[in-house]
Amino acid sequence: MVIKKGKTYDYKIYVCGYFQAGKTTLIHSLDPNAMSIEKKLRELYYGKESSTTVGFDLGHLVWARPRENTDGILMSWFEFEKERDEYKDWICKLIELKGSPGQLHFKDMRNIVSKGSDGTLFVIDSSDPGSIGYALTLIEESRCFLGKSIPLVVLANKQDLEIALPPEKVSDLIKYETFGGSAKNNFGVKEALIRLLRIIVKEIKQDYQNYLIKEEIQ
Repeated sequence: MVIKKGKTYDYKIYVCGYFQAGKTTLIHSLDPNAMSIEKKLRELYYGKESSTTVGFDLGHLVWARPRENTDGILMSWFEFEKERDEYKDWICKLIELKGSPGQLHFKDMRNIVSKGSDGTLFVIDSSDPGSIGYALTLIEESRCFLGKSIPLVVLANKQDLEIALPPEKVSDLIKYETFGGSAKNNFGVKEALIRLLRIIVKEIKQDYQNYLIKEEIQ
């Protein structure tokens, strides 16, 4: 058991995406106790009442693995607390999910929210091909904020809709590793996040090995 008291999180994940891509839904599907700073839209969005994030979304998860090099499982912090004893011999990491507003004029807020992130989970509305151009702009923005070495995985959200582009098509358009899923129906989301976490762990290990080699040379 490696979660330490007093530490806010082990890994911070920046959840980014264009307006109405499903970022808030995604975070709340993973952590029902997540908090969001939202504002109700004045006009209907595709004929429905909706809201948009104007501050940030914040959720906490635990990534528990029986051993290294396994996918393990993701659960909310409250789920973990109820069953903590079952995972006493597992490798457990506390994950902070920080979601940002997707409207383009919230650039300064996204810059603040993204700081210190270990990886980016980028959410795309695969039912709205017209939004992919905006998504590409935000991907490049996040690379500028965090650096191009920070891992990024894409979730092609809203795969529950018949009009959604398949994840393979989304991947062809944006040139990043893409998982299909639905935040609303809670499928494919954990797989995408676990993939991102495993990339982060691998890169941290590689950086440490490179550091040790450099120290030996000196």
